[in-house]
Amino acid sequence: MSSGRDVVATQFCDALLPGFPTVSWVRVHSVFQRACNIQTPQGSLWVVQARGMPLAPAGIVTDCADLRPFFTVGERLYWHGETCLCGTKAHIELRSAVPVSTRLEPCGDVHILGRLAAEIAAFFSHQPEKGIRQALQTDATLMRAQISLVHWLRTGEGELNALLMRFIGWGEGLTPAGDDFLLGVSLVLNHWRFVRAAALNAALPPLLDRTTDISRAMLEQGCDSHYSAQLLALATGNSETWPQAIARVADYGHSSGHDMLTGILTAAHALA
Repeated sequence: MSSGRDVVATQFCDALLPGFPTVSWVRVHSVFQRACNIQTPQGSLWVVQARGMPLAPAGIVTDCADLRPFFTVGERLYWHGETCLCGTKAHIELRSAVPVSTRLEPCGDVHILGRLAAEIAAFFSHQPEKGIRQALQTDATLMRAQISLVHWLRTGEGELNALLMRFIGWGEGLTPAGDDFLLGVSLVLNHWRFVRAAALNAALPPLLDRTTDISRAMLEQGCDSHYSAQLLALATGNSETWPQAIARVADYGHSSGHDMLTGILTAAHALA
């Protein structure tokens, strides 16, 4: 066993539980101050998160403020027993961590969807345009894709795969803006039980080799109705909690939160 320092986990996504005893090792995929992505031998991504981060699907929140000193890209972490992942510089101790669900149940009240859309629109009216929301004002190809998506959401008409490929991988960053936008659309369809949710969930995963590993994992989890704590709070909230929940989603990344909200707003306007 290595002499690394203990990194104590405080909570983790309960969807990881079946994988803990069956995966003997994981590889560090990428490391940032607030997140360390680790990949299983089967190619799935888990994410070790810094203190105070909202729990992500396949996430493990720890007591660390900065994860960069404890993990190296490419190194392997091995299980010591069933509660500790050990690397050369750190041990992720899971014994006292609380399992938390990141699953969004399909029980949204469609009658409040229009009010949620109005709340997001009101928030945007006081925000600078950025990410995909800004591009939708200037990029004619993207504007046509949004119009076609709204038409498909309402009628089911159109070639879904070709439509999705206009968004998948569009933009820059670990999770391109087009992918964050589609995650917001997915949230609305899955939580508010719209008939075309199953079609979207089936069509997206085979197309995700067009984007980043992290974005692919995010959208695959969305197709399985698993979302981050910020999005769960927004979807399951009400008019009293929405302003704070919207602000928290918007604060995610440089433009990722705004891109997700734009996807939610687009789908909500189409379907409310």
